[in-house]
Amino acid sequence: MHIQKVFIKNFRNFSEFEINYSEGFQTIIGENNVGKSNLYHAIRLVLDGNMTYNDRLLSEEDFFGFNKIKIDDYVIIGIDFYSDNLSSFPNLHAIKTSDTTARVIYLYAHKSKLKQTEEVFEKVEIKDFRFNLYGGGNSYEFADIIELNKISFKELEGINLFFITAFRNIYRDLHGSNNSLLSQYCSTRENSEDELDKINTILDSSSTQLNELDFIPDITEYIKEKSKEIAGNYFSFPISLSFLSNYQSDSWNKLNIFFNPEEGKNIPLNVLGLGQRNILYLSLFVAKLINEQNSNELNLLLIEEPEAHLHPQLQKLLFSNLGILKNTQVFMTSHSTHIASDCEFKNLNILYRDTKGIVKSYSPFINDILTKRESRLLKRYLDSTRSEIFFASSAIFVEGVAEQFIIPAIAKQKYGINLTEYNVSVIPIHSRYFDPFLKLFQNNNLEVIACAIIDGDSSEIKNEEDSTTAVQKAKELEVEKRVKIFVGINTLETDLFPDPNVNNAYLLKCFENLGHKQSFSNLLKVPSEEWCEQLILRIEQTVKKGRFAQELAGLIDEDFIVPSYIEEALKFIAQQKGIAINA
Repeated sequence: MHIQKVFIKNFRNFSEFEINYSEGFQTIIGENNVGKSNLYHAIRLVLDGNMTYNDRLLSEEDFFGFNKIKIDDYVIIGIDFYSDNLSSFPNLHAIKTSDTTARVIYLYAHKSKLKQTEEVFEKVEIKDFRFNLYGGGNSYEFADIIELNKISFKELEGINLFFITAFRNIYRDLHGSNNSLLSQYCSTRENSEDELDKINTILDSSSTQLNELDFIPDITEYIKEKSKEIAGNYFSFPISLSFLSNYQSDSWNKLNIFFNPEEGKNIPLNVLGLGQRNILYLSLFVAKLINEQNSNELNLLLIEEPEAHLHPQLQKLLFSNLGILKNTQVFMTSHSTHIASDCEFKNLNILYRDTKGIVKSYSPFINDILTKRESRLLKRYLDSTRSEIFFASSAIFVEGVAEQFIIPAIAKQKYGINLTEYNVSVIPIHSRYFDPFLKLFQNNNLEVIACAIIDGDSSEIKNEEDSTTAVQKAKELEVEKRVKIFVGINTLETDLFPDPNVNNAYLLKCFENLGHKQSFSNLLKVPSEEWCEQLILRIEQTVKKGRFAQELAGLIDEDFIVPSYIEEALKFIAQQKGIAINA
C-alpha cells in the first residue's frame, strides 16, 4: 500500500493543492518557502500518531491568505491510499473507498459547522474551531465530507508515520540515554531479551565490584548528610550509589557508539563531522525500521533534507540506498540538485509557484508526456547543473556553455538584471533540440516562465523552409505569455560579432587577454564573405570556445551591442516576471 494522493485546501500557503505519488521512494523538491515543510506538516496532521490533540489544533495563521478568520472558513487535508491487496490491511476497513483505495480526511472548521447547535456566536474566534477525522468518501467538498463517518486514530492502526526533521539533534539521539535511537534499535532486535540478559549478568558482576570500592560509601554518606542539612530529616530521602539500576531494561541506555579509527581507540562521536553523524543516524533509523517491519502494516517515513553536510557522491549513494525498505514509502524533501538529477523520474515531485503565485505540484515522469527516447535523452542531460530547472522560478534554455557564461553577463551589465537574484536559471542543454525540455513546461505541467535562445543556423536552412527543424519543433511548444522561442541568425559568436565593426573592441580584448593578438590581426585581413567562417574557426580551434565565452563575459558592459533576439528574450523574462529593466 502507498499514498497515492494528498489533497490540501486553505492550509498555510496551499489554496487548493494536490500532489500525486507513484509507488516507492518519493523525492520532493522546490525552491525555498514553496511549502515542502508545510506539506509534511499537513500529512502529519492526518496520520502522525505521535502528535497530541493540541498539536493538531490550528492557529489563524495556518489558514490560507492570512485574512481575518470567518465562520465559514475551513481547512481540508485528505490522503488517498492505493493497494492491489488492500484486504491484507483489515484494520483500515473504516477508510476504504473501494477494493483498492482508501481515504482519510482531516477537516478543521468552526464547531457550529461540524455539528448542529443552538449556541449563538457573536464573534468568530479560533478557539471555537475544531477538527474531525473522516474515513472513506469520494469527494473533497465540505458538504460531502461532514456526511461521512467520523473516525479515531485507533482506526488507522497499521499506518505508522515516522518524521525525521531537518533540525534533528543527531548527537543526542546517537548517545546512550533514555529512549535514544541506539537503545531503540537494540531493543527491537530479534533476540533482544536474551542479549539483554547476557549484558546484565556481566554488568551486575562488574557493578558489584565497583560498588565495593572503599570510597563509594564515603561519597554516599556525604551526599546524605548534605541532603539532611538542606531539606531536614522529614523531607530528605534514602539514596545509594551504584553503577547499575535494578531495572535492567535500562542497560541498553548505557550503550554508546564511538568513533573507532583503530583497534582499542574509542573516541566520542563529537569529533566526527555533521555529515558522518548524519549517515550514522539514518543508518540506525533504517535498521530499527527494518526490525519493526510488518507485512500487514504501512510505514511512512518523512525525511527533511537528508543531504545536509554530505558531499555530492554521498548524497546520491544515500538517496539510492534509502529505497531498500519494504512495506515503507519514503518521502524526502531536498534542495540538492545532485539528488534531483539522479533520482528515478517517476518518483520526482516538484513544488512550484505558477505565474499567479499559486503553489502547485508537478511530477514530470508520472505521465506519458515524453516518449521513451525523450526520457532517455533528458536523463542523460539532467546532471547536477541542469537539474536547476526544477528549482528555478524561470528558465532560459540555451544551446551550450558559451551562452551560459554570456547571457547572464549581458542581463546584468547591459540591462541591470541579476538573474540569480530573481531565481532565473540559464540552462545549457548542449544540443539544438529543446523539445524534451520544453514539453515539461506545457500547460498543466510545470507552469512557470521559460524561453529558449536558439541558433538560427541560416546556412543550414533549405530553400523551401523558413527555419531549421530544431527551431520548428521548439516553436510548436510555445505557450502564450509563458513559453517563447527566440531565434538568432547564425550562431551566438557570429551574431555577437557579425562583421569587423560590431563590438570590435571587445573581440580584440578577448584575443589579447587569451594570448592570440596575432590571430585577431589576421582575422581582420580576411575577405568580408569569409568573416563568419574564420571567426568561428579561430574561436573554436585557437582560443577555444569556453575560454572565449568566459573572457567575453568579464568584458561586457553597458556599451556592448546586443543582438536583437537576445535582447527580446531578456525583456520577455523581465516583463513576465515584473522585473524593472534598464532601457
